[in-house]
Amino acid sequence: MKYNDMENKKVDLRTDMMTFLEKIKPHIISNDVLIQETVLHALHDYPNVPEEWMIELLKEAFAYKDKQSSILIYIENMKFNEGAVKLLLKNIRKMDKSEQHLAVNLLERVEPKLALKYKEQMQRMISKENWSLYELIVNGTEEEVYAEFSKTVLAIEQAKTFQHTRYINAKKLAACIVQNGWITENEIDQTLQKELKEDWFSVHGILTIYMLGLLNLKKYIPIIASLLVRDDDILLEEVANALIRFQSDEVVEAVGPYLKQTDSIIFACSVIENIKTDHAVQVLREAYQKSDELEDQDMLIEALCHQLSKEALPEISSHMEKESFSCLVDIEQTVYSYYSILGEEHPELESWKQAAQGGGMDYRNENLSKSNIGRNDPCQCGSGKKYKKCCGK
Repeated sequence: MKYNDMENKKVDLRTDMMTFLEKIKPHIISNDVLIQETVLHALHDYPNVPEEWMIELLKEAFAYKDKQSSILIYIENMKFNEGAVKLLLKNIRKMDKSEQHLAVNLLERVEPKLALKYKEQMQRMISKENWSLYELIVNGTEEEVYAEFSKTVLAIEQAKTFQHTRYINAKKLAACIVQNGWITENEIDQTLQKELKEDWFSVHGILTIYMLGLLNLKKYIPIIASLLVRDDDILLEEVANALIRFQSDEVVEAVGPYLKQTDSIIFACSVIENIKTDHAVQVLREAYQKSDELEDQDMLIEALCHQLSKEALPEISSHMEKESFSCLVDIEQTVYSYYSILGEEHPELESWKQAAQGGGMDYRNENLSKSNIGRNDPCQCGSGKKYKKCCGK
């Protein structure tokens, strides 16, 4: 074996042994917008993003206006520390007024205790009702918090349209209840048993899924996974997020069968692509090999690309030999970024890049959406969900 071949094999081996975060870290700040957007998509629902990455991304967002919207939209689920809050407050007034709502959305997700520390600077950006809520969460008694929780849940239930901001507040109250140990497994059991008998989960039932995820109650994994066939997107978001938090192959085993069903594959893919284990990669590969629906195959390839595992190269390479793709995934951008991040070469790499940029021959099928909304962008209906999981379904 030649020396260069031996060295290349060593590099490949080191790459294979790197963790997902180690592989993606050099690319969270990238001059290649396609790669950076794909990185942001891959990190959006992943729960273990280091806090310091939020700082780096915020600095990038405020340094480069053309990247600002994309970054501020996709970091919403990352953990905000004090440094991130300071950066937001320092730069928010320098932003175009048309973009300031993106920064305000992030400030509304800051933990109540930290928000109160910066109340003077944030006061005009957060509603009076929210400040009262934050005070209650930090200083209220169990009875007071539960009373507000019940009141908020009832208001959401009675509203004619989904109340996204109110729902975020309900989740903050639910998190307070969990953090203070004010809910027991027995209460969760009772709520779940009642909800499972109904055709539709109530808002309280959905928030119970959120709470058991925070509590890391693994015994509920099979029950939560069974909800992936339900036709309720708010419930499915919380089911997926709860399952992702466990970060275990037990979840992969429970969710794997739902990759084979068209009515559950979107959220099942979302779960397994965010559990970064060898078993998750293998289950996704097997699901792809058995799939015969083009849209399902595209979603499985996207999930495999977001795993950043070289084990998936055979499936990804084979998939890109097809003459057409569905409109559900930005497939050229995703695969181009996958190969680029892993340092893999492919004769079609430049063609994929051009297609993703809109500068090359777009060989996707005629069903491409005419909208400018990206499949992974937040839905314009205000649900807070990705477009492909909401109105783009």
